[in-house]
Amino acid sequence: MAAKKRATRKTTTARKRQRSKAKPERKSFLRTVFVVLLLAICALAAAYYFGSFGLRTQMERIAIKSINAARAPEWMPRPIVSLLNMGYDAIPGSQGLAVEGGELGHEESPLIAGVPPSKSPVRVLHNKSYINLFNEKERQTACIAFKLSDGDRQDATVPEGFFEDPRIKQLRARDMRLGQWTPGAIAPAVALAGEFGEVGANEAHLVTNLAPMSTKFREGLWQRLMQEITVCYPRRFEEVWIYLGPAMRPKSAKLDSGVPIPDGFYVIVFDLTDAGGLRAIAFLVPQDATDTALKNYITSIEKIEKHTGLEFLPEVDYHAREVLGAAVSPQLW
Repeated sequence: MAAKKRATRKTTTARKRQRSKAKPERKSFLRTVFVVLLLAICALAAAYYFGSFGLRTQMERIAIKSINAARAPEWMPRPIVSLLNMGYDAIPGSQGLAVEGGELGHEESPLIAGVPPSKSPVRVLHNKSYINLFNEKERQTACIAFKLSDGDRQDATVPEGFFEDPRIKQLRARDMRLGQWTPGAIAPAVALAGEFGEVGANEAHLVTNLAPMSTKFREGLWQRLMQEITVCYPRRFEEVWIYLGPAMRPKSAKLDSGVPIPDGFYVIVFDLTDAGGLRAIAFLVPQDATDTALKNYITSIEKIEKHTGLEFLPEVDYHAREVLGAAVSPQLW
C-alpha cells in the first residue's frame, strides 16, 4: 500500500514538473507568433505606403475580396460583421463606382437629383418624412423616397392599424387583402419613426405607402433588406437616400379589388462620398424569392427603370447617369 502511495506521489510530481515546463514553452510560442504577426503587418503596411500605385491597388483588391469572403456567411455574428464593415469602409477602393455628384445633397429633399420622370402619370404626394410618386390609375405607388441620417433616433410608437389618405380617396387597406396577400408597408415604419418621430410613424401607415405582400416575404427577406439599408447604412455612411417601390411585369396579376400584386420590390440606395462622388446600389427582390443571401439580388438601376417606367437621377449629367445606371455593384456594401 505504501509503495502504491509513493508511486502515486512520484507520478503527480512528474506531471506537475511537465506542466511547469509546458507553461514557459507555451508563452514563448505565443510571443513568437505575436512577433511574427506584428512583423508581417508592418511589412504589409510598408509595402502599401511605399509601394507603387499598381501594388497598392492590387493589395486593396485582395483586402476587399478577403473581407467580403469573411462577412458573407449568413451565420456570421452581427458584431463581427460590423467590425469587418469598418475595415472594408476604410479601404480607399471599397467605395466602388462613383460618378460626379456636382452640387447634389445640399438640399433636404429625399429626391437626391430631381423628380424622376415617369412613362405613366404619377401624382407627387409630399409628406414630412417621405415623397410618394403615386400612380392613381393603378392605385399603387411607383416610388417612395426618403432620406436617413446617422443621428439620434426618436422614440415613437408605431400604430397598429392603417390610415386612409384623404388625397387618394379611392384606396383602402382592405383593397389589398385576399388569401395570402395582406397590406404591407413599403417604407418601413420603424425607420421613419426613428428619423421623424410620431409624424414618420403615422405617415408610414398611410394606405398610399402600402402594397399587397405575402407574410413570408414581408417578415423574411424584405425585413432583412430593410434592416440592412435603414439601420446599417446610415450608421456607416452618415446619410443615405433611399428609393423603393413595387416592381411589375407587363401582365402582373391583380386582386379582386383591381389593385396590382407586385411581382417583387426594388430598392435603390444613393450615397455621396466624401470626395463629392455619387454612388448607388440597387436590389430587385421577387416576392417568391427563396434565396436568403441579399447579395444575390443586387441589380442595376437600368433594370429597375424598365420595371417601373421611371427615369432616376434626371438632374445628373447624362453620361454620368448612363454609367451609374448600367453598373451592378460587385458586392454588398
